[in-house]
Amino acid sequence: MTNVPKVSFIIPVLHFKRPLNKARFFMPRYTLPDVLKDIAANVTVPYEVIVICNGQDQELVDFVGSNKTIDKYCLNSVNVGVARSWNMGAEMAEGELLCYLNDDVAIGRDAIEQLCALFDDPQVGEVGPAGSYWENLQHHSYPEGDQIVETDCISGYCFMVRSETFRKIGGFDIEFTPAGYEEIDFSFRVRKAGLKCVI
Repeated sequence: MTNVPKVSFIIPVLHFKRPLNKARFFMPRYTLPDVLKDIAANVTVPYEVIVICNGQDQELVDFVGSNKTIDKYCLNSVNVGVARSWNMGAEMAEGELLCYLNDDVAIGRDAIEQLCALFDDPQVGEVGPAGSYWENLQHHSYPEGDQIVETDCISGYCFMVRSETFRKIGGFDIEFTPAGYEEIDFSFRVRKAGLKCVI
C-alpha cells in the first residue's frame, strides 16, 4: 500500500483453552496465545490488538490482563455474543482498518499485508482470505489460482473493513446474538452501500 494504515485486530474470546471438537480431533487446537504469537512474528504494518473476553474464565481473564502484546481489552461478565463483541472492539479501535479474527486463526507471514493492499482500490469495502469465498449462496473453498475475486459475502473467521465503512453502515446487527449470520448481513450491507467485498 502507498499509505500504510494502522490495523486494529479485534479478537473475541470465550475460553482460554478451546474445548475439544471431536469432529476435528485431528486438527491442532489453536488458541489466543498462538494467534498473538503469529501477529507479533508475522505482521509488519502498524497495529494494535484488542481482545473482548466474553465471560469470566479466570485463566483467560488472568492471561489477558497480564499479556503485554494485548493493547486493549474488555472483560464482559457474560457472553454478549459475536455481533456485540465486534461492535465493542470497533468502539475501542484507533486503526483505520478493523481486522476481525477468531481466536483459532493462524496468521502467516505477509497475510495481513496482502489483505491491506486490497484497500488501495477505493471501491473495496471489505476483504477476507481465500477460504471465505461465497457466491450465489454457495460456499467455495478457494478461488481459481491466486486471483482476487469479488464475492457476495465474507466468512467471519477473518476479515477486514475500513473503520469509516464500519461506522457508515452502522456496525454489526445485534439481532443475530448470540451468533449466526451477522457477518453475512454485514457483507450484504457493505455491498448495498456501493462497495465491493473481495477475497
